[in-house]
Amino acid sequence: MAEGGVVALPEFKVKYRDVFSLRNLYIMLHELLLEEGWHGVEDQKDHEDIEILYSENVYQKGIHRGGKELWFWWRAQKFWEGKYSGYFINKLDIDAHVVYLQNVEVVHQGKKMTAQNCEIEMFFRAKILLDWQHHWDKHWMLKYVKPIYEKRIMHQEINRREKELWRDVYKIQSKVKQYLGLRT
Repeated sequence: MAEGGVVALPEFKVKYRDVFSLRNLYIMLHELLLEEGWHGVEDQKDHEDIEILYSENVYQKGIHRGGKELWFWWRAQKFWEGKYSGYFINKLDIDAHVVYLQNVEVVHQGKKMTAQNCEIEMFFRAKILLDWQHHWDKHWMLKYVKPIYEKRIMHQEINRREKELWRDVYKIQSKVKQYLGLRT
């Protein structure tokens, strides 16, 4: 149940090590979030505000296995449609950590392509924020009624929204696994 106005889902994780196109994975995930209605924190149309961190380090082979190390953090949000739309908002944090990244050339369908040999670990953390604009918290009387309202009246609605968010995040994770050729 909601604690402190937040309903948090368990963390989903994908870990993979092989040769694949990191660029295509990045683009596919970005487009999937757009299709599913996820937007950045500032709700820009071009989706540039979704990525809050991109870090890249290059290591020599003498230090460890060599290659690049990448981190990228995405923060997305999705507004609810319909009843209680002003009370709920979904938040999704996607953190990816890529290590031992090295470019390799592969032949795919008779064409020479550049791909990456690396290990990637992606974390998907989702949560629902209740009264995310803090209208109830700021009101002199409603702040005392809010816990009862969420436990007694909104309980079924919160559970339904939680299941929908669970399905959305699971669908995104499944698409990533499908792209990487992992079992879903």
